[in-house]
Amino acid sequence: MRAMEKALVVLLSLSPMSSFADWAYSEHVDEMRGEKAVSATISSEKPISPQISQAKLTITSVRSASGNAFFLDLENAQFSCSPPLCDVSMKFDNGKVLELKAAPGKDSNNTLYVQGPNQFVATAKLASRLIVEVPVYKQGKSQFKFDVSGLTWDGETPSADGLYAGVGGQSWAAPYNPATGLVDSGFGEGDDRCYIDAHPATLELGVKPTKITHCYYQGRHYSSMVDFEFSKLNQVVRAVSKQVGKPELELKEYVSWSEIEEKNLLSIGILGSKKSNVATLLVTYVPADNLVPPRKLVTQ
Repeated sequence: MRAMEKALVVLLSLSPMSSFADWAYSEHVDEMRGEKAVSATISSEKPISPQISQAKLTITSVRSASGNAFFLDLENAQFSCSPPLCDVSMKFDNGKVLELKAAPGKDSNNTLYVQGPNQFVATAKLASRLIVEVPVYKQGKSQFKFDVSGLTWDGETPSADGLYAGVGGQSWAAPYNPATGLVDSGFGEGDDRCYIDAHPATLELGVKPTKITHCYYQGRHYSSMVDFEFSKLNQVVRAVSKQVGKPELELKEYVSWSEIEEKNLLSIGILGSKKSNVATLLVTYVPADNLVPPRKLVTQ
């Protein structure tokens, strides 16, 4: 949270730069340190909770060399957040409810520093609507609505390419392209569909997949599954560990690199079965997956 506090200090001196829709942008150059900070701010619509009808919640994201930050400011009310952390919930569009942790501002009951600044801006860039639920003093959990469409956030925002360009030449969050030779697998329902790569090529993993499946929600790529021979498990684990910059994990029937989400916004895991001689690498681009509605397990 220290990086967030530094970013807030920088934010206080930011000057208006431009705006698009309801987003307001500012930038500031620290001439002493030669650092530039950029912020994007948006305010809530009328609160969903009627008991706090006069309250307004503001979201601010800050990007600087000192670190990225994401925090909430509450007007005409106070947060009820006891140190060290409290809960904040968010829902983008019709996606799943995200449970996040937040820290109260120093000497302030009107500011919360929220975890996951990179994930927030990357998801907001793909979304149109947002509901935020925060603990409000004497009112309990209270909800605020936002129109987050039109966010412009370049520069240090993590790339949407990620692990091996989405695995197999796809691009994360890119629209579905019927010309890529993908075949409907019959897996999924409604706007949540999965497609099989009819001609899977050898990837940078160093193994030739037996099958690659890409999943799209509303035509936007959010997940890929790569099947390969179980005997190649060691080789794939080494390749993925090197790519994501993590020590090689102990081999079990399931290994996961999901803790690196905030670095490159990917959740990565491998599930294997020695008995069936099949292992599957599952890679999910978290911001796009955040927009996928909660769903029941669908089997083929």
